[in-house]
Amino acid sequence: MTEEIPVTDEFLITKQFKTAAEFSIFIEKLARDSRSPCMDILIDYCEKRNIEVSSVAGLISSSLKEKIRVEAQQLNMLKNDDGILPL
Repeated sequence: MTEEIPVTDEFLITKQFKTAAEFSIFIEKLARDSRSPCMDILIDYCEKRNIEVSSVAGLISSSLKEKIRVEAQQLNMLKNDDGILPL
């Protein structure tokens, strides 16, 4: 008998992308091409594939995390830590 491997969200994502960097580049390219925030593209990607957003956290590169952090600060979803007044 062969043991059946559970199909997880990460398994489904990594079938499409070989590396986490490849996944992040894909999201960033979609955002750039559609002129949409990376955060929106990432959420839309997960919703269309019925994947929990938390399951892709390990596949997001540091540059994509930074872009999402900046977007969230600009939308006042995160506290602005850079000491610049929001004027």
